[in-house]
Amino acid sequence: MKNADIYQCIQSLRLHLLDMSRVSQRTLDYSIKAFSLGSGEACTIVRDAADDINILHRQIAEISSELLLMDLPAESDLRFALSAARIGNALLSVYIHASEIATTSRHLQKNGPTAGYVELTRMGDVVNSLMRLCVVALFNKEVKHAETVLHHRGVARLFERAFYDWHLGIDRRLTTLASCELAITNGLSQVAKQTQEIAEAVLFWVEGTEGGPATDIIREPELELREQKTVTIPDGMEHFLLSIDVCFADASFWCRL
Repeated sequence: MKNADIYQCIQSLRLHLLDMSRVSQRTLDYSIKAFSLGSGEACTIVRDAADDINILHRQIAEISSELLLMDLPAESDLRFALSAARIGNALLSVYIHASEIATTSRHLQKNGPTAGYVELTRMGDVVNSLMRLCVVALFNKEVKHAETVLHHRGVARLFERAFYDWHLGIDRRLTTLASCELAITNGLSQVAKQTQEIAEAVLFWVEGTEGGPATDIIREPELELREQKTVTIPDGMEHFLLSIDVCFADASFWCRL
C-alpha cells in the first residue's frame, strides 16, 4: 500500500477517535447532570448516543486492525494504531458506565430528592475534569495533560472507600436510595480508571512510554461521620481539586473542543 493511503487511514482513524472521545465525554457530562440536577432529559441524551458510540467504536477497531496489517513506515504510526484500539475500548467503557449512571439516576428521580451523600456531585465534577483532560491530551497530543491524569491515580480508590465507609453508617431506612448512590459512585470510579487507560495510551502513542507508576497526591481518606448523613471531604481531595483548578486557569483551555 502506498504511503499516501496509509496516511489517509491514519487521518481517518484519528478523526473517528476524536469524534468518539467527544461523544463519550458529552454523555459522561450528561450522566452527571442526570443525578446532580435530576434531569430526565439528560438521561435520554445519554441513552440516544448508543448507536453513535457503537458505530465509532466498530470503525476504530476496523481501521486499527487494517493498519496493523500494513507495512507502516514509522514506529509512531504503529504505536498510534495500537493506542487507538486501546483508547477506543476505553471510550466505549466510559460510555457504558455513563449509561449505567444515567439509568440509576432515573431510579433516584422516581424516589424524589434525597439527603444522601452530599459530595456525589463533586465526585462527578472531578471525574468529568479528568475526562476533559484526556480529550485535550488526545486532541493536541499533549503529554502534560495525560501526565496530570496519571498523577491522580488515587481518585478512584478514594471514591470507592469514602462512599463505602459512609454507606455502612447510614440510617437503614435510606438503604435503597443509598444503594443507587453507591452504584453511581462505583460508575464514576470505573470512569476514572478508564481515564487512566486513555492517558497511558496517549503517552505510549506520543512518547513510546506509559508513564510508569505515579505517586498519588491523594492520601487515604480520613472520614468523619456526622449524624450518619454527611461526611467531610478528605484533605487529599481538596488538594486534588486545587490542582485541577490550576490546570483550568486558562480561559481558552476548552476553546477547541
